[in-house]
Amino acid sequence: MTYNIFLVDSPDPGVMAQALAAILQVPVKEIDVADADGDPDERHWEALVSCEYSYVQGNLSYSAEIYAQDSVPHQPPEAQLSAALAERIGTPVLYPPTEAPESAHWLVTPEGLTTRARLDESEDEDPSYTVTAVEAFVRQLPDVPVRHLPEVVREQKVVTPLTDAFAECVASLPEAERSEISPDAAEATRVVTSYLGAWEKLSRRAENGWEPSGWFPLEFYRETLGYRDDIEGYLRQLPGKLQALYRNYLDKVDDLYRELTVEDNDHVVANDKGVPVTHLAQKPWWWYRRPEPMPWSE
Repeated sequence: MTYNIFLVDSPDPGVMAQALAAILQVPVKEIDVADADGDPDERHWEALVSCEYSYVQGNLSYSAEIYAQDSVPHQPPEAQLSAALAERIGTPVLYPPTEAPESAHWLVTPEGLTTRARLDESEDEDPSYTVTAVEAFVRQLPDVPVRHLPEVVREQKVVTPLTDAFAECVASLPEAERSEISPDAAEATRVVTSYLGAWEKLSRRAENGWEPSGWFPLEFYRETLGYRDDIEGYLRQLPGKLQALYRNYLDKVDDLYRELTVEDNDHVVANDKGVPVTHLAQKPWWWYRRPEPMPWSE
């Protein structure tokens, strides 16, 4: 298994070797910790675990690629190894998320705090790596702003059982019926399935209290309402039977949205330009409802 991490402070190679030996449960002599720019003749290439590190510019000091051979019996997930390493060597460790984007790394501190961190890489020939924002205060990075990271919210996985059920119904249509769907109608079906998924995700987030982040940007909220607007146009391109099937699932998601929102009497959602309420153009009903409390409020 390969682990790719960054460290705020750079440890002594011997300290790193002892920490990895304890975490991966192998003898210290089976740990090869080496500078990527060092002499290859001094490497222990047969070691069970190799840790090749580089010193980096920015507010991080050290990047490392750790490789454990298949014969190493204890190979914890990246999150677990990073937390154990941070505690043992006394500095925060950053590791990449399983989802995109790569910029929003996980960060774990020696005290056990786990948060998300925006990691920017410069485009220089010798790039620097800088943590430019974190979602919780990190004592070892006192000058880094603490703020929500919208890119984390966008990439979170949300279950959509109603959308999945509709997609399964489409996939299970008899071959004769599927062959009658024109290319344009097939593309419209793909689009409305995607938009239904986005619409359902919004309601499922509200249903689950906007976890795991606990917030949701108003910009993303309005974006999703725009997808709900667009559904109506695409829906007219579907064959009658498919249109009725889709409408059945859409109605269920609409009902869920109504149940989880309240009347937006102040037009917080619809009034994205800050114009007087009397000047607002009429929008569909979903623009005049909002969650309570509003997940974009601090």
